[in-house]
Amino acid sequence: MTPIPSLLTQEMIDRYTAAGYWGRMTLADHLDHHAAYAPARIAASDARHRVSFAELKRATERVALAMLAMGIRPGDRVGMQTPNWVEFFYVRFACARIGAIPVPLAYTAREHEIETALADTGAKAFFFCARFGGFDYAAMAAGLRARLPFVAHWVSIAGRLEGAACLEDMLADPIETRHAPGYLLSFRPSANDIDILMSTSGSTGKPKFVLRTPNVFLTLGHHIVERARLRPDDVVLGVAPVIQGTGYSVATVASLIAGCRNVLLERFDPDAALELIERERVTVAVGVPTHMIKMMNSARLGEFDLGSLRLFYHAGAPLAAEAAAEFARRFGCRLMEAYGALDGGTPVHTLYDDPPERVFGTVGKACPGMELTIADDDGVALAAGEVGEVVYRGPNCAVGLWGDANHSFGADGWFRSGDLGVLDAEGYLRIVGRKKNIIIRGGQNISPTEVEDALVGHPQIREIAVVKMPDPVFGERVCAFVVPAAGHALGVADCFAYLVERGFAKYKIPERVENVAELPLLHNGKVDRKRLEALILERVTQEGS
Repeated sequence: MTPIPSLLTQEMIDRYTAAGYWGRMTLADHLDHHAAYAPARIAASDARHRVSFAELKRATERVALAMLAMGIRPGDRVGMQTPNWVEFFYVRFACARIGAIPVPLAYTAREHEIETALADTGAKAFFFCARFGGFDYAAMAAGLRARLPFVAHWVSIAGRLEGAACLEDMLADPIETRHAPGYLLSFRPSANDIDILMSTSGSTGKPKFVLRTPNVFLTLGHHIVERARLRPDDVVLGVAPVIQGTGYSVATVASLIAGCRNVLLERFDPDAALELIERERVTVAVGVPTHMIKMMNSARLGEFDLGSLRLFYHAGAPLAAEAAAEFARRFGCRLMEAYGALDGGTPVHTLYDDPPERVFGTVGKACPGMELTIADDDGVALAAGEVGEVVYRGPNCAVGLWGDANHSFGADGWFRSGDLGVLDAEGYLRIVGRKKNIIIRGGQNISPTEVEDALVGHPQIREIAVVKMPDPVFGERVCAFVVPAAGHALGVADCFAYLVERGFAKYKIPERVENVAELPLLHNGKVDRKRLEALILERVTQEGS
């Protein structure tokens, strides 16, 4: 296997191994451990399947052997597109057994995005669901095949298709009986090999593919297990997609380390999530703030018994302190928040026993081994209480980008996040905005996050996203897209009165309010701010013409 260019060095491997953060185990090793010691315990379930650890181990071995029979070898890229189905685990852990590198893609991705991903990564195979949610993925795959001759193998999931292999046939074939015991072990990858490429989720521009190793994700997984106090008897609900980001870190990696039972929500619906918490007696749920707000705003919230839920783990976007406190009160559970970036790492989490002011007002303190600082534009570290860019490095950080190993890391290994933050005297981090998202109104900087956090407490606002809009005089002004409470419509005067009463600076107050039925989301549940910025730009342009 030809090494993939990355930021990983032998010095890093030696340093993090000696410190105890990196080891020799892979995801497949953790699966084998639970299959050996608790074979009958349920590992994962979705709307269609419920599989034990022993069944999951056998499924991943059969898929791995079938992939080898196809000619897939260590280092080969394998595209895969599934909803939150257990089949994701079959393919992902099969790749982990033979050193193939999965390229997971959201089920919402369509022809252009998939063609770009498979072409850019030189994928040798593509696993895809035949149909889901009324969309014909099989037809899309058929259209792609002629344009992607280097993708040698097309494998359908949940449906047999002409000209494609079928995952169900792989699972039914006792292929292991035709190989000597231990055959798969000869393909076992190192814990420091690149073992997954995750695409960034931006809504514009070409996606980038982030390099991670088993040790990188397992380090993060151990951080989550420790701080969330995950146990084998926990039931973890994947509200977020488990293919990447927060859902992958918790429901795929940390849950596997701890031996938890995973419950997968096919696609997000607030009532379906609440129903699963009650029916499966979920103890830990993982999602992003948008999921939480929609669940909290469900008209049916009071119908469900949520007494089993002890923790909701969230990340991916800021959650206003008032909204976080209200969620914890109404759901009767603790909250944990993590902060990080897909192409960087996860430097901080809140702690399970942190007091409310920490849980609701910060994103936590540094994980073991993670170095974190606040820096000015010249990279000079700032004192506690000063606002600057969040910069970090450590054992759970990514090790580069596919085809661009240096990306946002400096020569000294520090990742420049682009986020603005402030550390308190005890090392807790508060995010105050993003350098690129800062609205500059007549030379004055305005943080969208600060405005959102202030307005989310308005009794007539259910959801809000603040973005910049162009202005010929001031350069930029503040525009708020709001999802109002039923029967209401918000205007500039409503926001002005609410914020002025709370002592808010007038120049930060939205000068335009757009009432919408819902906010557009990226596949990972984050608000699609680029789409909102494009929408208000289009409207302002039309009004000025």
